[in-house]
Amino acid sequence: LMVVVATMFAQDVMAQQKPQMTEEQRAASKARREQMMQTRLQMLKEELKLTDEQLVKFDPIYREFRKEVQRVTNRDSRVKREDLTNENALKVISARLANQITTATVKQRYLLIFAEVIEPLQIEKLYRVDQRISREAHKIVKYANAQQQAAK
Repeated sequence: LMVVVATMFAQDVMAQQKPQMTEEQRAASKARREQMMQTRLQMLKEELKLTDEQLVKFDPIYREFRKEVQRVTNRDSRVKREDLTNENALKVISARLANQITTATVKQRYLLIFAEVIEPLQIEKLYRVDQRISREAHKIVKYANAQQQAAK
């Protein structure tokens, strides 16, 4: 499941890199994002041992949570190690630290919202599992980008 999530994430990121997308491409990208979200939710259901009743309530809250995390993420932090220089290192470090702060703020804000539908131990596990899913997805994206560059 982790590979599926990461692959869908990689495809979505690559699709977003093109400045001019056709309507068909936008629809395909939206479908991939939805498929990725469904996979994330299925993984979380299994990892957190959510009941069907919990999942119905959890789903819309989690979707909003992920949108907000994406919205507050500073894209300046996404610099490959080999592209890191003395000139841009402080900016990248600052952006990464800002991401940690803004993400922690979002998590703090959603803590009581999640507590309305899942148990506190499930919330703790949610934050760990969600972070793991994101890390794995980024690894796959990095690999896919390297493969794409090698093919050129």
